[in-house]
Amino acid sequence: MLGNIKADLAENFKNGDDAILQEYIDRVTTDALSISNRENTQDNINLLSSEIKQCVKALYLQRGGEGSKGISDSGINNTFTNPYEDLRVNIVKAGKRVPFI
Repeated sequence: MLGNIKADLAENFKNGDDAILQEYIDRVTTDALSISNRENTQDNINLLSSEIKQCVKALYLQRGGEGSKGISDSGINNTFTNPYEDLRVNIVKAGKRVPFI
C-alpha cells in the first residue's frame, strides 16, 4: 500500500517521509477496521484499501495545517475536509460496515 500511495502522491511526496506515511497507513487502517466493525485480516484491509488510501493521502497533504479549517494566501483560499469524517462516511456509504451482532 505504501508504494501505491507514494505513486499517487507523485511530486507531493517528500523523499524520506516513508516512516511518516507508514504511520498514517497503520493508524488509518486501524481506524477503518474499527469503523467498519471488521477484524484485522488482509482480506478486510484489501476490502477497505481505497478508503484507507484516500484518507492517508488527505492526511499527508494536510500536514502542517492540522487544526485549520482553511488557508488563505495571496487571494487563494483552500478549505480542508476532515479526512476521518470522510473515511467514516465513505465506508458506510459503500456498505462496507458490518452491523454489530
